[in-house]
Amino acid sequence: MAIAGFIEKGARVADIGTDHGHLPVFLAQSGLASSIIASDMSGGSLKSAIASADKYGVSDKITFVTASGLAGVSVADVDTIVISGLGGETISSILEDAPWTKSPDVRLILQPQTKLGKLCTWLRDNGYSVQDAKHVKDRDRIYTVLLVVYGA
Repeated sequence: MAIAGFIEKGARVADIGTDHGHLPVFLAQSGLASSIIASDMSGGSLKSAIASADKYGVSDKITFVTASGLAGVSVADVDTIVISGLGGETISSILEDAPWTKSPDVRLILQPQTKLGKLCTWLRDNGYSVQDAKHVKDRDRIYTVLLVVYGA
């Protein structure tokens, strides 16, 4: 819900590393996003995401893509990118491989599992800025969700 709280009504969203597809299912059910891409490099995870969408009757509202990082997505497809549950170095690498995210029209919602400081340093050094952050406690662990854009 913390991630969804950063998504603007009508956004065109890509959930990178979707795993079980919980976020895309929620976005489809709520009508918050105008289009949704669920992407994962693991075929097994994508099958799980498809099964979740089928279970809740929203599979027709989600585009499923098997790809590494942002390889299956383009700037024409999205204005909001969610990357959560990965390490900070992995998130940095995904963004480095997609220079088209360096646009003030693209919102990034990032939730690193590890290396938050390294991710923040990389973002700063590459021209991105953290616009907002939320901290969420789940099962005795604190997670940080960042809203990031390119530019000051």
